[in-house]
Amino acid sequence: MYDEKPKQKAMAEVVPDQSYQEVSEQLATLMDYSDSVIYLTEDIDDNTLIDFMIRVRAILNSRTSEQQDEPINLIINSNGGDIHNMLGIIDYIESLSVKVNTICRGRAFSAAAIILSCGTGTRMMSKRSTVMFHQSSSFLGGKMSDISAYLDNVKNIEKTIYDILADKTNKDQAWWKDNMKSDLYLTAEQLKEYNVIDEII
Repeated sequence: MYDEKPKQKAMAEVVPDQSYQEVSEQLATLMDYSDSVIYLTEDIDDNTLIDFMIRVRAILNSRTSEQQDEPINLIINSNGGDIHNMLGIIDYIESLSVKVNTICRGRAFSAAAIILSCGTGTRMMSKRSTVMFHQSSSFLGGKMSDISAYLDNVKNIEKTIYDILADKTNKDQAWWKDNMKSDLYLTAEQLKEYNVIDEII
């Protein structure tokens, strides 16, 4: 999820047995998001996607009329994670009326690397950060019909990823498909050359 470190207002009592989303929404109302920063620092899962949407909403709801068009800053230091939740985050970023700057500080691996490339504002990384792309992982088991359906889904997801990367960078689908057969580590200079990022900071 996100390692949020904004200023805190007075804490309210959290009622036992509340759902994860109810607690997150309650906590979001207690945070000061005036700096418009969200941190992605853990593995990407269902809660990551929910947290991201809640925190973006909290930022936008806290803004004055003069701040409405200011970008949101997503700072990334993550090993990656679930591909479906990654796609959900990307879709949500692209649906927003404000720009989202993506900034890698430390590492952006796998799903986190793709999110980095999909910033709608300025995509940045610190010069000694590490970015890695790779193919979707496959875990096979069960009936042959289920395995076949699973493999078809994996192929569709991989095509979606190659489509995204081809759209966001200056390398085509074939280049990404060929180079992501094994873990692909790229330097900051290579990432800028390939238009995965816009700036090295």
